[in-house]
Amino acid sequence: MDELDEASRRALLARGVVRTYARGEVLFDEGEPGKGLFLIESGSIKIYKVSETGREQILAVLRAGDSVAELPLFDRAPYPASAAALDQATVLFIPLRSFDEVLAENPSIALAIIRALARRMRALVELIADLSLRQVRQRLARFLLEEAGESRKVRLSLTNEELAARLGTVRDVISRTLSSLQNDGLIQVEGRLIRLSDYDGLRQEAG
Repeated sequence: MDELDEASRRALLARGVVRTYARGEVLFDEGEPGKGLFLIESGSIKIYKVSETGREQILAVLRAGDSVAELPLFDRAPYPASAAALDQATVLFIPLRSFDEVLAENPSIALAIIRALARRMRALVELIADLSLRQVRQRLARFLLEEAGESRKVRLSLTNEELAARLGTVRDVISRTLSSLQNDGLIQVEGRLIRLSDYDGLRQEAG
């Protein structure tokens, strides 16, 4: 929500309550009634679904400046997925009724949320393509490139199990794939730090 004007920011801050969540603490569970809007001030939040067998699929990882739980604000339906802190996170929580009031006074907030939802939809389309059309090695290469950006290195905040849930696989496969990419000279793994040793080669791998 970084694109909000100053008046809209002040209106949200005036009606919001700051909450802090420890790593692993749940903000809300899938199926619960919508409570309000969450704006991340620090830390990161995962949006995820869990199958009947207990397998987790991470749909998105949201960070400072992102909003969480926008859909129930408009359709009044329950949360379509769950949310939990990936590390210690601080959020500004605006209760549903307060959000309705501030939205009526500051309609530009709706446009900002629509833009956020559009970006989220594009990311979900890419996730569907990854899960259905690409092998794990390609998915992991794409993830590393996106996370690294111009720095050409990634400091993983996700555990291998969480990374597996993000990429639609299991922890052992992630460990083997990281080792395979390193053996091929594409990356260098130093604990939780991953250096992209062969950036162009990794781009070719990502497809």
